[in-house]
This record gives sequence, structure tokens and C-alpha cells, in this order.
Amino acid sequence: MRSITLVVIGLISLLILASIVYVLIRSEGPLVEEGAPSVPQPIVLRIGLLPIVDSIPFIVADVEGLYSKYGFNATLRFFGSARDRDAALTSELIDVAVNDPIISLMLADRGVDIKIVSLLLGEHPSDGLFYLLAPPGSEVDVRSLKQIAVSKNTIIEFATWVMLERLGIDPRGVELIDIPGIPLRFQMLMEGRVEAAVLPDPWGSLALAKGARLLARDDMFEEPITMSVIIARSSTAGDREVVLRLVSMLNEALELYKANPEKYRGVIEERVFVPEELRGRWLPEWRGRISVYPKGNFELVSSWLLLRGLIAGKPDYNALVVQWG
Repeated sequence: MRSITLVVIGLISLLILASIVYVLIRSEGPLVEEGAPSVPQPIVLRIGLLPIVDSIPFIVADVEGLYSKYGFNATLRFFGSARDRDAALTSELIDVAVNDPIISLMLADRGVDIKIVSLLLGEHPSDGLFYLLAPPGSEVDVRSLKQIAVSKNTIIEFATWVMLERLGIDPRGVELIDIPGIPLRFQMLMEGRVEAAVLPDPWGSLALAKGARLLARDDMFEEPITMSVIIARSSTAGDREVVLRLVSMLNEALELYKANPEKYRGVIEERVFVPEELRGRWLPEWRGRISVYPKGNFELVSSWLLLRGLIAGKPDYNALVVQWG
């Protein structure tokens, strides 16, 4: 009986000792081999894109596995329209988006909690071109234009307005016809149903290839007019490390694209809208890099938005644009 009692007491003592050791280990934290590197968790990033040229660096980064290289767990979501993309951003369904300064400043003016992270396309004036075109066979002169087909309250109308001003023409003296859909605007131009139209690439290149006549192009002037930007919710844009990683990654993707655009033709034609007539024959040039969005273009855009009554007050560059450079 005495031996059984001693065994029981011994077992109880072992259990108590084991419990004490367990509590001590838990309080000290997990045991990690000395000198072993910690493994950071990937940064979750939901990116909203459109099937346009501006999305190319994000696509190349996906193809080349750069998101994981730079510590991102990224999801690319393509939207059928800018309205759907902006609704997703407003509803916090995406963290980052490709946009243009016009829409970006209008969103901020409406109280959407965003910041402009960087310039995307447009550091070089010949990147992301907009064309003012006359129909094939037309002899109209830019100074005698009475109407131009555009998409109202967008970067297309902005580009038209600024190009006319820089040509010494008062835009208020020209009727701007609202044709939002690019394919329809292209068709009406080519059929001569409008006196002139403004088209972005690749539609502008296609129109020229089919005989449209160039009246003006936004790289004809000293200062760049049109740019695209990367915007993000403030919670993402406020993390400097995230911004620096994102910019470095996208610039690496751009260098890969510039070195061999043909390598990416298949995936670009799959994920970016390229008219059938240009497939296999056209790829956009991209000369510039991703950099801080310049104050000069910010002021140009905000002044136009105020003039057109599209924003309520003058925005603050330092409050809206991330200065990571």
C-alpha cells in the first residue's frame, strides 16, 4: 500500500513539474533557433485594373512572379468599366487602382479616402498618346473646327480642351459632342459622321492606319498634358514601405517590358483590349518610369476641374500626393 502511495505522489509531482515548465515556455514565447531569420507575412494587396495599356507593368509583374519577390500577396482584378472600378475602391473591395488624375481628384473631392501614390504612364510625353483626328479624306483645318467628338467630364475632354488652348483656340467656341464609348466614337470618325474626334491609343493608331488625318497630338507641346496615376486607399498609401516596394516592383516590370516587349505580346493581347486589326502588329512603347506625380500636372488638372465645375474646391497637392521620392 505504501509503495502504491509513493508512486501516485511521484506521478502527481511529475504532472505539476510539467505544468510549470509549460507555463514558463509559453510566457517566454516560441523557441526559435538563435540567428534564424524571421519570415515576414506577405502584404495583401487587391489591385483594380482596366483592360488598357496602363495595366501593362502590373501584368508583367504577375507573369514574372515579382509580387512574391517583393513581399506581396496580390490579387489582380480587371473591371469592365471605370465606374465599376471606382465603385469597388469606394466600397473598399480593392486597395490600389490604375486611374487618371481627372477621376482621382473628383473622387477625392467627393470624400473618398484616397491618395495618389505615383505617376504611372506619362513621364515621357509620347507615352499614352491622345490624338485629335479628322475623318479620312477630310480637309478640315484645326482652326476651323466647329465640333469634336469626346467623352465629357473625362481625361478625353481634358486633353481636348488643353490641346485647343495650346494651339491658341478657345475651346468654348467648339462644340464638344459627348460620345463616351470609344468604339462608337472611332466608328463615327471613320464614317465622317463627326467633324473630328479625340481618341487614345490603340484606337488613335488604328484610325491613322486606316486613313484618318492627324490634327494634333498631346506630345506636340512642351509640357505633358495627359498622364495616368496609381491611387490607393489612404491606409495603404500611408505605409511608406508598401509604396516603395510597389514602385520598385513596377519599375522592374517596366524594364523587363522595355527590354523585350514581344515576349509579353500574348498576355497583353489576352488581358488588354487591342483592336483585332492591330493584333500581332502593335505594341505600345513605354519610355518613362514610375515616379512621383508632378505638381505641374496636378495644378493643370485641378484648374480645369474647377473651371468646369467638376470639383467644389481647390485640392491640396501635399495632402493628396504621396511624396516618396
